[in-house]
Amino acid sequence: MKRCLLFPILMLCCSPMLAQEPTGEKEEEGFESLFDGQSFAGWQVGENTPASWKIENELLMLTGGRSHLFTKEQFDDFIVRFEWRPAKKGYNSGFFVRGRQIQMAQGGAGRLFGSEGTKAVPKLHKPPGEWNEWEVTCIGAKLSLKVNGTLAWEIDDFKRVSRPLGIEAEGHAIDFRNFRIKRIHKVE
Repeated sequence: MKRCLLFPILMLCCSPMLAQEPTGEKEEEGFESLFDGQSFAGWQVGENTPASWKIENELLMLTGGRSHLFTKEQFDDFIVRFEWRPAKKGYNSGFFVRGRQIQMAQGGAGRLFGSEGTKAVPKLHKPPGEWNEWEVTCIGAKLSLKVNGTLAWEIDDFKRVSRPLGIEAEGHAIDFRNFRIKRIHKVE
């Protein structure tokens, strides 16, 4: 009799765990998604959009062309995390933060244009076809970049302005996913 009851009890206890489906998006406290995986909601695209951007399999895909993509909302103090994967060697793109570009070109990825305190960090990036994770933190005059969990650089003279985030299109195929942002509200 005990054996007959054990199996139904185990099934009843385990069924909620089996019913949960994994999600592609990472759950992180205080972070919200910037990309829903289905549409360009929350983003502004250039006039050449069909040739440059598409959404497929919950990926934001830069297919070529030169039409940049920007968030509709502006941000000042925040932490943004996202993953990107270049399709092949020779890739080139960029990530705009507070109106300035952090380079995403092969060999030069990680350098903030116009800043002496930053440098390209090619050894921290994975080869084309593999996912890289970036974490960009902007708080006050501080800006830092983490690449695949490693701090690449940090500067403390970054002008604090509110601007959209953006992705530069430079004619190369690159996939993006898991755009998350945590707004930092400074206590004055």
